Amino acid sequence: MSLSLPAPLTLHVSRLTTQRWAAMLALGGLSTVLYWGGLLVCYNLFAIGPRPLADISKLTRNQPLGQAGFVLTFAALSALYYLAWRLARGPQPRSVWVAVGASLLAMNVMLLWLYPIGAADVFDNIARGRITAQHGGNPFYETPRAYKGIDPFFYYAAWRDATSAYGPLWEMLAAGASRLAGEGVVENVLVFKMLGLLFYAGGVGLIARLLRHRAPERALQGVVLFAWNPLVLYETAGNGHNDSVMVFFIVLALYALAQRRYTLSALALMGGALVKFIPLLLVPLVVAAGLRAARGVRQRALFLAITMTACAALALAAYLPFWRGGDPFGFERRSMLFTASLPALAQVHLETWLGGDPSKRVVAETALLLTGAAAFAQAWRVWRKPAWAMMAQAFTNVLLFYLLIACLWFQAWYAVWPLALAALLPEGKLSRLVVLLSYSALWKAIVFDFVIYRGGPLPPRLWRESWLGPITLGLSWLYAVISHLKLHARPTRHRQTARARAD
Repeated sequence: MSLSLPAPLTLHVSRLTTQRWAAMLALGGLSTVLYWGGLLVCYNLFAIGPRPLADISKLTRNQPLGQAGFVLTFAALSALYYLAWRLARGPQPRSVWVAVGASLLAMNVMLLWLYPIGAADVFDNIARGRITAQHGGNPFYETPRAYKGIDPFFYYAAWRDATSAYGPLWEMLAAGASRLAGEGVVENVLVFKMLGLLFYAGGVGLIARLLRHRAPERALQGVVLFAWNPLVLYETAGNGHNDSVMVFFIVLALYALAQRRYTLSALALMGGALVKFIPLLLVPLVVAAGLRAARGVRQRALFLAITMTACAALALAAYLPFWRGGDPFGFERRSMLFTASLPALAQVHLETWLGGDPSKRVVAETALLLTGAAAFAQAWRVWRKPAWAMMAQAFTNVLLFYLLIACLWFQAWYAVWPLALAALLPEGKLSRLVVLLSYSALWKAIVFDFVIYRGGPLPPRLWRESWLGPITLGLSWLYAVISHLKLHARPTRHRQTARARAD
C-alpha cells in the first residue's frame, strides 16, 4: 500500500520546491553580482595590473566612498549568506542542489579574477614555490631576498626575509603549481587560487557525503554553511590562501573516523599537519578513539605501533627532500609573533614589566600548555564517548579554543578552519559560535585598515593591540562565556526544580 498526498497538497509542495529552487538561484545571482560590483569592478587583476603589495588599505586610502562600498558589500553578502542557509532547510530535491552548485560555481569563478587585496600571502607562496621549482633552492633555508634581481616575484612577496611558514607537503604542491603556471603574474595567481579551490571542492564533497550518510536532513544546509560563507569564498578564491588545503585533510580525518578507520584518520591529520601544523592538535583525539575501539592490551599496542609508524613514515618522506638540520620551520620565530588575539593582549601589557622577549616567551609557553591541556581534555571526552558526533564536536572545540584563547597571531582566514566542522554539527550554540567567529573575523581588516591605521607610522603597539583583538574577537568571547555559563547553570536549575517539587 502506498501513501500519497491529496492533489491540492501535492500541487502546493511542488510549487514550494520550485520556489526554493528559484529563490536559491536568485540569492546566488545576487551574491555574484555583489562580488562583481563591490569587488571585481575596482580590484580585478587587470585593473590593478602587475602592482606589488596593493592591498585594500592602500587602494582605498583617503577614499571614504571606496571604504564604505567595501564594508557594505560584505554586510550585504553576509545577509544573503544567512538567507541561503535558511532556505537550505527542509526538503532537498535535486533542483535545489543544482541551484546551490551553480551559485557556488559562479561566485568562485568570479572571485578567481580578484586581485588578492586582503593579503599578499599568495605572492609569498608563489615566490617560495619558485625557489623550489624554478631555482632548485630550498624554501625552508632560503628566503625570497636571496633571489632579488633574479626572480621578479621577490617584489610581490611581503615576507621577503622569512623562510617558509608551512609544511613540506604544501611546498611540494606550491612547486608543482609554479611549474604549471610559468612566468606570468596573472597565470601564477590563478593557478595558486585554483589549487586552493581544488581542495575547497574536495572538502565540500566530503561534507556533503558525510552528512548524506549521517544526517541527510541537513546535508544541503551544512554544505551552504561552509561553502557559501563570504569569509571562505573571499579568502580562498579571492585572496588565494591555502587554508582550504589543510581543512580538506581535517574533514578527511573525520570521514575516516565515521568509517572507524582510525589509522587512516591519523594519517589524514598528519597530511594536514604537513601543510599547516594545526592538525597535530587533533591527533590525541583520534588516538583516544582508536584505543577505545580496540579490544585488549594487545590490539591497543598494535594500533599504536601501526599508527605511529605510518604517521612517522609519512612525515619522514615529506621532510627528507628539504631537511638540512637546524630549525628550518621557524618555531622560535613564530613564538615571537603576536597580533589581534588574547595572548597578544596579555603580552603587550606584560611587556611593560617583563620586557619584550621574556614576556613573549612566557605568554607563548602558557598558550602552548593551555592548548595541550584543551586537546587532552577533549581526548578524554572522546575516550568516554567515542561516537562520531562527539568526535566532530571535540575537533571543533579544540580549534575554537586555539583560535579564541591560545592563538598568538590571529588572522581572519584562520576562522575558515572550524567552519568546515561546524557544517557537520547540528544547529546549536557551538555551530553558532563558529559562524559568529567567521563573521567577526571578516571585520578585522576593515577595523585595522579603515579605523586604526590610516597611513604613515603605525600607532603604538600597546594602543593598537588593546583594541584590535577585543574588537575582532570580542563578540565571540562574549558569546562563548555566556553559553558556557548557561550550560553550567542548567543542571543547577534542574536540581533546584526537583527539590522544590520534592518539598
